[in-house]
Amino acid sequence: MRYASWINESKESFLGEILKTANYEDVISFAGGLPAQELFPKDELKDCFNQVFDEDGPIALQYAEALGYDPLRAWILEQINVGSKTITMEDLIVTTGSQQGLSLVAQTFIDPGDMLLVESPTYLGALQAFQSLKPKVLMVPSDQDGIIPEDLEEILKRHKPKFLYVIPNYQNPTGRIMSLQRRKDLVRVADKYNLLILEDNPYGQLRYEDEKYPNLMDMYDNVIYLGSFSKILSPGLRVGYVVAKKEIISHMAMVKEGMDLFSNSLAQRAVYKYVTGKPLLEHIVKLRKVYKARRDVMIDAFNKYTGDWVEINRPKGGLFVWAKINEIQDSAVFLAQWAQKEKVIFVPGTFFYPDGRISNEMRINFSCSSPEDIEEGVKRIARALSKVKSN
Repeated sequence: MRYASWINESKESFLGEILKTANYEDVISFAGGLPAQELFPKDELKDCFNQVFDEDGPIALQYAEALGYDPLRAWILEQINVGSKTITMEDLIVTTGSQQGLSLVAQTFIDPGDMLLVESPTYLGALQAFQSLKPKVLMVPSDQDGIIPEDLEEILKRHKPKFLYVIPNYQNPTGRIMSLQRRKDLVRVADKYNLLILEDNPYGQLRYEDEKYPNLMDMYDNVIYLGSFSKILSPGLRVGYVVAKKEIISHMAMVKEGMDLFSNSLAQRAVYKYVTGKPLLEHIVKLRKVYKARRDVMIDAFNKYTGDWVEINRPKGGLFVWAKINEIQDSAVFLAQWAQKEKVIFVPGTFFYPDGRISNEMRINFSCSSPEDIEEGVKRIARALSKVKSN
């Protein structure tokens, strides 16, 4: 078959094979970026869907507007309008999850050969969304506080990228949060060079410590902001949104019509019923409590069973810890040759670098495993490491 050239250039086959093993018997998977399905508010959502059918009738099953369900859009605006900056209905579009938001941005802005900037490392799903447009993706050096502004400015002196993609809150894959000073410095540099920022915030409400910083959207005008209900309600709903200037949203609506016409109208209406009639904040507080406890179990288990073999961070929110395996060069080789034999999997660090560099890092998800499975999974990683050491 004569597939598009970018398909043949994809490195997804190896990762796809890894993720398939998550369904094998007795395998403990830390690989997915999954929320805990036992925490989905399924009874409340069932009630919301029933309300939609009872109150909205056939119109909920009909074709709908590309921009989304107006009452839900208005509710979202109420949550994100802050300070003196006012966002209007024309500045927001509902998407089929925030992943579609990434694709809409890509289709709206990227021509083949355009340069994009990303954090180092960055979210694999964003790289996938951009890949088919064949941009040149350049990593900006980053540390535990986020993008390093001096390095960003040096790049901007030499290049004119279409945009910079960042996840300031509990980043995927590292779990780090961009400090307030870094946000200020990033905005200062971006404003100097008129840099468009694509701000992705799927994890912002999964906060386990007291820190809460303003979104970049609240600090700088030239921002496209992505939000989602996937991590706080359910990814199966596929309801996300994009906030940007009216002109950008208008172009995105045109692109979206060519993709899927509109996002699931039933789900949008059900989400609106939930956020206006159910205890959303109480549900988020519950998520924070459970996920924080699982994070702590994972960190304690690594400290207990792997010691100096593994350096692991302590994220203040989100779904992931980011670990570095000492004395091992390639975590993908470690996974394929050792960890999988112990029936435990994770995502090797190489997949989060657009240049495909060899990495001794691993992204480990703690949200969708029980405390017992978390401890057992870390034990299995430790056993695999001990076999590498003794080999």
